[in-house]
Amino acid sequence: MRRNHLNLVSNAKVAPQHRVLVMDLRLDIGQHRRPPTTGPAHIKWWKLPRYKGHLKARLDQLDINLSQPVKTIWDNITEQIQTTANDVLGQTKRGTRFIEKQVWWWDEEVQKIVKEKKAAFKNWRQSLADTNYQHYKLCKSAAKRAVATAKSAHYDQLYADLDTPEGANKIYRLANARHRSTQDIGQIKSIKDDDHQVLREPPTILRRWSEYFSGISNQEFPHPPIESAAPVFGPVPPITPAEVELAMKKMKNCKAAGLDDIPVEVWKLLGRQGTDILAVLFNKIVDTGEVPSAWSTSVTVPIWKNKGDVTECSNYRPICLLCHTMKIFKRTIDARLRKIVTITPNQCGFVQRSGTTDAIHAAHILLEKHREKNQTIHMAFLDLEKAFDRVPHDLIWHSLRSHGVPEAYVECIKLLYKGITSAVRCAAGLSPPFPINVGVHQGSALSPLLFILCMDTITAVQQSPHPWSLLFADDVFLASETRAVTQRDTQLWKDRLDEYGLRLNIKKTEIKEDLKIVNASPEDALDRLKWRRLCQRADPAITGATPG
Repeated sequence: MRRNHLNLVSNAKVAPQHRVLVMDLRLDIGQHRRPPTTGPAHIKWWKLPRYKGHLKARLDQLDINLSQPVKTIWDNITEQIQTTANDVLGQTKRGTRFIEKQVWWWDEEVQKIVKEKKAAFKNWRQSLADTNYQHYKLCKSAAKRAVATAKSAHYDQLYADLDTPEGANKIYRLANARHRSTQDIGQIKSIKDDDHQVLREPPTILRRWSEYFSGISNQEFPHPPIESAAPVFGPVPPITPAEVELAMKKMKNCKAAGLDDIPVEVWKLLGRQGTDILAVLFNKIVDTGEVPSAWSTSVTVPIWKNKGDVTECSNYRPICLLCHTMKIFKRTIDARLRKIVTITPNQCGFVQRSGTTDAIHAAHILLEKHREKNQTIHMAFLDLEKAFDRVPHDLIWHSLRSHGVPEAYVECIKLLYKGITSAVRCAAGLSPPFPINVGVHQGSALSPLLFILCMDTITAVQQSPHPWSLLFADDVFLASETRAVTQRDTQLWKDRLDEYGLRLNIKKTEIKEDLKIVNASPEDALDRLKWRRLCQRADPAITGATPG
């Protein structure tokens, strides 16, 4: 008690001397946040721009026998590329302390000078000699100059690289690293089970993640058997190096690779040699019906949606990391399929020369014309429940054959969907692999086309002329002049989707009446917001009613 508060206590005995009391104290100080550490060992591909010439000279010496089976060719490719890249670029160490992005500008010379400064400081503190102190001051000044010079050169180079996609990614990484300490927890190690009990042991956490995503990837909505259309037989032209090169150009750099740890930058670096190797490999896959085993396994990374309980698995979005070579192959097949199939003009999603701006503009004109004539218009916004995750594979084969796709391509896509497994990578480690038997592949360039082909096959009969029905992938817009017709069309769409294993999300399906003009500019559409949400936000005073 302070002396100035003695008058507040009666009969207080205060002695002029104080003795230190010994006591046992138990405090609950909470759990300390461990410093972030690196994950599994990976090749340091971020050093590729610096050592590009050296790595290309080594990769030009690849010795691959292209007359062997597909599995042998792929094993030789991965072994030689990984060994060469590991020698040139190096490999990270698993479990070491994570270094923030803002100190990446430290080079070997700066590290050497800083170590000398630290050694000089230790010598001076041990001896307290004046000569050691003067030496420490010189080392300290030299370290400051070296750090300032390296930092200035790094940022000068960073500003010069901002015109490139790789340079733009660097500035975002730098900003995110500096802002990471002020952000809320994005992912934690513990997770809840089905009974909402918190799991803390790594084996149980990994098992929970595997069971959750396995349930999503292996359960179909109830539906009758899907009868497939008649196959279209006939020869297909071989894949050319020009097609492979075009597919690689469409892929962005600096993207996370799959389990093989070979990014697309390697094939771009190889140039003509790389396209020739991939063309032979892809043609062998089409002819023999055999794919590399590494293509059948992916890594699923759960990303928090920034809403809801961070310990609930349902509040995470799965991001799949696929083999980049398989992505090139799928892009090649995707380009060929788009030249064969004909998609309804009502579809605005994942279609060239069409997008959200076209759908918003069509809905805008439709509303404007009815308001000019003082007529009522009724609009329904349909949303599918887990659309991409619950597509039956039989529906995919039926849709491809219905659109006249040759059977050789259908069989090739079947190979890519056969025996697929995935493992969840989280803070607790890597989960056991689980099979994927339902839905289109997440993160694949071919999946959007397959999905809109399925939607086109299912709803071709129910679609009204443009713009009375519009589709943006799994979001559907229906319009009519009476509420009865709108409810009837909505019920027909629901029954048709149920017949093929898809389901409407009743909570997000809405019918709106007497809408005012939707003022949605093209700039709003370029924000990649779905046109359905833009229409809803255009007039917040309007209430919606779920169809009954």
